[in-house]
Amino acid sequence: MQIYNNVSLSTILWYQIGGIANTVIDISSKDDLHEALKYIEEKNISEVFVIGLGSNMLFPDGGFNGVILRFLMQSDGEGIRKISDTIVESFAGESLDAVINFSLDNNLIGLEWAGGLPGTIGAGVRGNVGAFGGEIKDVFHKAHCIKIFSHGGYEELVLNKEEMEFAYRNSRVKTHSAGSGQAGKMIVVSAQFELEVATPEKLLNAREVYYENILYRQNKHPLDYPNCGSVFKNISKKDEVEKITSKWSDIKDLVNDKWHGKVSMGYLIDKLGLKGFRVGNAMISEKHQNFIVNLGGAKASDIKEIISTVEKKVQSEFGFTPEVEIEIVNV
Repeated sequence: MQIYNNVSLSTILWYQIGGIANTVIDISSKDDLHEALKYIEEKNISEVFVIGLGSNMLFPDGGFNGVILRFLMQSDGEGIRKISDTIVESFAGESLDAVINFSLDNNLIGLEWAGGLPGTIGAGVRGNVGAFGGEIKDVFHKAHCIKIFSHGGYEELVLNKEEMEFAYRNSRVKTHSAGSGQAGKMIVVSAQFELEVATPEKLLNAREVYYENILYRQNKHPLDYPNCGSVFKNISKKDEVEKITSKWSDIKDLVNDKWHGKVSMGYLIDKLGLKGFRVGNAMISEKHQNFIVNLGGAKASDIKEIISTVEKKVQSEFGFTPEVEIEIVNV
């Protein structure tokens, strides 16, 4: 466990935005986590937040008056392991990409759709990460979690797929951990995934899908600027999809054939004329309109103003407000 004081969040988050955090504790093992929780209890700290790579978070310009637990790869290099013919277990701080490659190297498939997705396993489970029609819930087996109580104590529990209460970009862990604070916060410590033993042909195809998805992100996403990925969830609720397709009937085939029954927020934002919309040094990407990029020195308030503009535009046009996918920390 490593403890750092007065850390500029702009130096550790992908967005390169955020003020000073009082304390950041690096967690690279289960023992580190237990030690950190003891530290939080002894110091009577009330504000706790958990991050992995920090690839989908927006912290305030004013900083964070508490402790951030930052999950990293396991310190002994044994953070990913095969525990049966089909089940792979990973420490929460391991990258999703590392788990995909470990699985493929062991002739196991089922996660290749996530090729190129940034983030850790803990964050992936927490947010039920997904892409190209796949979601983490599809291969999730169970997870070792910790629930922190307001008095500083904690409870360890194991949640199976049903108990995890997965939903679109959501889970029981995320629902119980919204915002900062401490009481009731849940943390993923490790997770297990049930994968498929591949034939040589299926393994080759899975590797191709994995690399194709990485290439797609390189070509389609604005990776040349700091960003936090998709800002909004794609429109998935049936009534909201119908409101859009009733006005824009020409996209029905895209909804059914390309977007897996949803409406792409990137497409919607573009069609609403907001491509390149800018506030300060933040801008809706001209390459992918569901990304808001930091052109250099952008503030959290700039990002929030752009988000508000998109929300108002969609509300005015269709009568509902799109859901934000990134984690906005308000303290």
